[in-house]
Amino acid sequence: MAMLFVSGLIIGVAMGVMVLGFLAIQAYNRGYEDAFGRRKVWRAELTARRTAVQQPAAAARRAS
Repeated sequence: MAMLFVSGLIIGVAMGVMVLGFLAIQAYNRGYEDAFGRRKVWRAELTARRTAVQQPAAAARRAS
């Protein structure tokens, strides 16, 4: 009877670890895809900010 309990416990823990592993991989993939999708918007904003900072400096050089 005890052997049945121990084997069931081991099988249960092994299946739980497998399910948890699949869930962790899926969550990582979902986060990666979300960040990859937002990268274009982030890059466009970064370029716009750099351009906005550089334009006053270029105008000051032309004025002097």
